[in-house]
Amino acid sequence: MTYSTLTDKGQTTVPREIREALNVKPRQKLQWTVHPDGTAVVQAQPTALTLFGSLRPSKKFPGRKAEREAMMRAVAAHAAKEGIE
Repeated sequence: MTYSTLTDKGQTTVPREIREALNVKPRQKLQWTVHPDGTAVVQAQPTALTLFGSLRPSKKFPGRKAEREAMMRAVAAHAAKEGIE
């Protein structure tokens, strides 16, 4: 069994073996849930980097060249609308 001590400020150090088991990194958020029977469950919240790429785009990326051309058309249309040459 692993123990840690609560400080006067309400802080504790998560023991190394627990950090390793949860695969948590420094500054990563932990979610605490307290059940009616007094037990507490701690879950590591995923970081932004672990979530990167987990969502699929609604449409395929057309490529850099097509994006650049679309941007140039939009800038030209805006300039024409504003009367800028």
